[in-house]
Amino acid sequence: MNTITLQKQVELQVTELKTEMGIYQTLAINLVMFRELIKTDVLAQIKLPDELDLSREVILDGQAPTWLYANLVERCWQAPWIGCHAAKEKLIVVIQTRISTISIGDAIPVLLNRTPCPAILIGGSPDSGKSVLSNALRFNLMKTGAVGRVFVHRASWDGEGNWAYEGANRDLVKKLIVENEFRLHEHPETAKLIPNFFKYHSSAVQNLREVVDLVLVDVGGKPQTEKAPLVEQCTHYIIISKESDAIPKWHELCHPNLQPLAVIRSVRQKREEVLQKQPFLEIIDGRWREGEIQSVPDILLENVLTVLHA
Repeated sequence: MNTITLQKQVELQVTELKTEMGIYQTLAINLVMFRELIKTDVLAQIKLPDELDLSREVILDGQAPTWLYANLVERCWQAPWIGCHAAKEKLIVVIQTRISTISIGDAIPVLLNRTPCPAILIGGSPDSGKSVLSNALRFNLMKTGAVGRVFVHRASWDGEGNWAYEGANRDLVKKLIVENEFRLHEHPETAKLIPNFFKYHSSAVQNLREVVDLVLVDVGGKPQTEKAPLVEQCTHYIIISKESDAIPKWHELCHPNLQPLAVIRSVRQKREEVLQKQPFLEIIDGRWREGEIQSVPDILLENVLTVLHA
């Protein structure tokens, strides 16, 4: 295994993926600047790992900007064929080929034999800080070095992603969130679409649990019964809510299949108070605001880390 680090913005690593057609050479992309967008000038410094064999297939794997993906495809043009790992669908999708035995658009099932990693559901009333908490947890967990790959899966239609909490241009971020929101609950066929929406995300979480080391699942602001398939794919849960009345409904949605980790009573004021540690952590905390550098209470971080060693 060989790793090339590009000014500590991007790591490229040669790994493997097992499929129904054999074991394929994979180029894993890891962005190591958790709180900043990588700069385009990194392209001038890219060097493929010496271990990468361009006489073989190359499968690109990892979360990265489209322009980085496009550049890596160009650099790997000599390879017989190039694919992208669609982790949520558990597939390799062929995007370029120079041989006749495989075609562009072929989808090759990936075989994963890993024990599924823990998945923590994060729910709570709207505007309480679920998405901010999810991203802050990801960042702080990876900073500890105690866990490899942490994936935040957002099973909602609000147009947000990790980028929404890391971009410095807040006006642009707000504009992109609005433009990318798909208000499924207002669609004429919402009754039919919503169950399928959550079934898709249930399948995505199931697949992701075999790829990464911890999945954080942001499930939106309503404890709807349609989310049951998604809940079944999780192992633990955290509630973050500014409305006390909403907390029992989230316990009800998750009980008895998921293990409670924490309840965060979200407030506007800067405040951190531990209400109880058992049978689950319960705190009052007021740090969950968009666009600010986020830390996670040490006691919460320690609680989440116990999941990895259970």
